[in-house]
Amino acid sequence: MPLFLLVIAVTSPMPISIVTTDDALSLFANPAGLGNNNALEFNYLYNFQPGNFFNNSTFLVAIGQLAGFVEPLPLRYGVGWGGRKGPFLGGVRIVADTTVNCDLGVIIRPEKRLSLGGIWQSVNHKWGRPGIGMGLRPIGSRLTIYGETYINPVQYLLGFQTQPVRGIELNGRVQVDKNPSFSFGINAGLGNIGFGVTGCSSPSEVAGSFRISSKPQPALIPLPKQYLELKISEPIVEQKPGLSLTGMSKATTGYALLNLIKKAADNDNIRGLLIKLENEAFDFSFAGELRAALIDFRSRNKKVIVYAQSLGMVGYYISSAADWIVLNPMGDLIIPGFSIQSKFFKGILDKLNLKVSVNRHGKYKSAVEVFSQDSMSAENREQLMSLLEGLYKEFLGTVSVSRNLTNAELEEFINKGFFRAEFAKQNRLVDTLLYEDQLDSLVKIYFPGLRLVDEKQFISQQISDKQWGQLPEIAVIYILGNIIPGESSTDFLTGEYRTGAKTICRVLKEAASKKQIKGIVIRINSPGGDAVASELIWREISKIRGKKPVVVSMGEMAASGGYFVACNADRIFAQPSTITGSIGVFSLKLITEGLYNKLGIRRQIIKKGEHADALTDYRELTPEEDSILQEQIDWFYQHFVHRVAQGRNMSSEQVDSIAQGRVWLGIDAKQIGLVDSLGGLMPAIEYCRQMAKLGNDYQLVFYPKHRTGLGALIKGQNYYGKY
Repeated sequence: MPLFLLVIAVTSPMPISIVTTDDALSLFANPAGLGNNNALEFNYLYNFQPGNFFNNSTFLVAIGQLAGFVEPLPLRYGVGWGGRKGPFLGGVRIVADTTVNCDLGVIIRPEKRLSLGGIWQSVNHKWGRPGIGMGLRPIGSRLTIYGETYINPVQYLLGFQTQPVRGIELNGRVQVDKNPSFSFGINAGLGNIGFGVTGCSSPSEVAGSFRISSKPQPALIPLPKQYLELKISEPIVEQKPGLSLTGMSKATTGYALLNLIKKAADNDNIRGLLIKLENEAFDFSFAGELRAALIDFRSRNKKVIVYAQSLGMVGYYISSAADWIVLNPMGDLIIPGFSIQSKFFKGILDKLNLKVSVNRHGKYKSAVEVFSQDSMSAENREQLMSLLEGLYKEFLGTVSVSRNLTNAELEEFINKGFFRAEFAKQNRLVDTLLYEDQLDSLVKIYFPGLRLVDEKQFISQQISDKQWGQLPEIAVIYILGNIIPGESSTDFLTGEYRTGAKTICRVLKEAASKKQIKGIVIRINSPGGDAVASELIWREISKIRGKKPVVVSMGEMAASGGYFVACNADRIFAQPSTITGSIGVFSLKLITEGLYNKLGIRRQIIKKGEHADALTDYRELTPEEDSILQEQIDWFYQHFVHRVAQGRNMSSEQVDSIAQGRVWLGIDAKQIGLVDSLGGLMPAIEYCRQMAKLGNDYQLVFYPKHRTGLGALIKGQNYYGKY
């Protein structure tokens, strides 16, 4: 057996094998394994044999699925590439010395304990040299055994790889042919760096290796205890925005931020969290999810510091979950409470001689009032005041407990509203006043002995997953903005995102049909939209129920059509401050006849059919037409109520009593049966995992994914697939 193959085996997380090796060293074993490599990696290999440095050296570089090597003397070099589709990996390798050889390889990993592989070496020469192999992990990834066989000439190999302790790998293999031999190696990992040595049956054949990789491996020496510094400066969005003139160049998804904090909470090396809150321009609902993540972090006996230049209602709501709030000495604390404002356009419509024709079912369905009235209706005022009282109660109850204040004390501060930093500290609203460059002194006190790690460093420390087979998946499907017929789209001028029923139905069908997807979480942040489009999505969800778990997570809002599509899920999660409900229907028609007359514009209409021009903007509806349209609206309302009753296991009378277009906060919606649990996206995903009876090893796939840049202009901005 060529010694350089034995040298290669030293650096691999597994002995070099056509069925088990799937890092940069796959270039020497089976190029199909490169399909599993996602690291930038350099390997230096040295044979301790007579000769100079270049005679005994091999240099190997991999950039993800592409790898190349060179041996200077005598000159030998090669390149390889691998790809992956589900459990199937395939690759090609070309090696040149005095001749050129082309090799093809394949690996199939149908499940986490079994790997099958094959290679055909020198396919460009007569017959070449085929080989097949099988690898097993009888007790998991800590022990791998494998066997291989080749023909032309015949050769049999048996090998093993084990990790007796973290950071140490032992491997060995036996070659059975006319000249039997064996090799044994030991690998020591230090995170992104690794060393190894191997010996063969011949005492003179010893080799060493050195590896540097962008993806760390388990380390023999554990990392020092650390604290994570996390800057929240970018806008927080549900999904990365599509291409638009006004779109945000940078944004962080809510899931990415929450998942990062969860990973830090689960990591034993991370003992503290320093958040620099540079932006709090996100909705109160997500603020609650972020606050819950900080509370979970602290529940692991870990500490949290929040630093901010100034704090408003949302920022203070989040910061109050920390152990210490640090404010800039020149900053402000602004906590004056909550307000809602409505703008009414009836006055300007009157001045322009414009009218609106309104049909609705639901006395609380207030969206039309801004055009048809010049002030709030009593019903709208009632529901908006209820929302404000609920938000106020949530803020008051949670913050007062966290800051060790009575409700009366905190309410007194809210009624004053605006505070300089010094006053806030004197009255226990914040803990310390420091400039940002003075934080180190505080960190040394509160995080003694902990080493700083920023977000990028923390992510780079995550150990590569070497599990075989495909992980089961949970699909996370986003329904955002207005619900419309057709495909989802981002308005190029405004950046406004709209969810298309056709897109979501296609995505739901795919998620239902894929065996790898075991459950579905639907994240909704939508005020509603088209009734028929909402019905189509509802119907597609109803087809999935009973086959796979369907869990809804409501964001800031899941109202009207947003609630319609949610009500048929197996379980609905909402934040206490989520705005939901609005079970009602309306239509709105702008009438421009008066404006046209005022401007001296005359229009003539020729029609065939008594009501052919009923929906034009030129004239008002006749009493008969108004009655017909109202009947349609009433029917849609009853249908809406019926769908909710079906999904929520309630009677239509029960639903009607809490419907009529009224919006509810999530905390109230739970009490009246419109939602099941209070919580955000992360608890919804966890509940779906439990319903699907999955272990902790699974992955999320997100739908739909937005194209950006030139691809968005050429092919449209939305498609569905994995991130």
